[in-house]
Amino acid sequence: MTGELRLTIMSSMAQDEVRKISERTKFGFKRALEKGTVLGTDNIWGYKKDKGKLVIDEEEAELVKKVFEIYANDRKIGLKKLSNILQEEGYYNRNR
Repeated sequence: MTGELRLTIMSSMAQDEVRKISERTKFGFKRALEKGTVLGTDNIWGYKKDKGKLVIDEEEAELVKKVFEIYANDRKIGLKKLSNILQEEGYYNRNR
């Protein structure tokens, strides 16, 4: 009987802790949104993160525009064909 009570108390405490963490996380995201700060990865093609703000990376933005242009003009293009076209034109990913 005491083991079951102890388990119930511990599970209630754990559930409350999860709720608190969720509230803090939501508050942090809301605060960042109000400040205009971008959270998360800085691995966004065409942009760099500078002090929490997104700034256009002109070199990569050129590649992103090219990809959209190719796709918009050729609806039947696949990833492999697109990759080959970009490689022929001298475009590579960040790791070459």
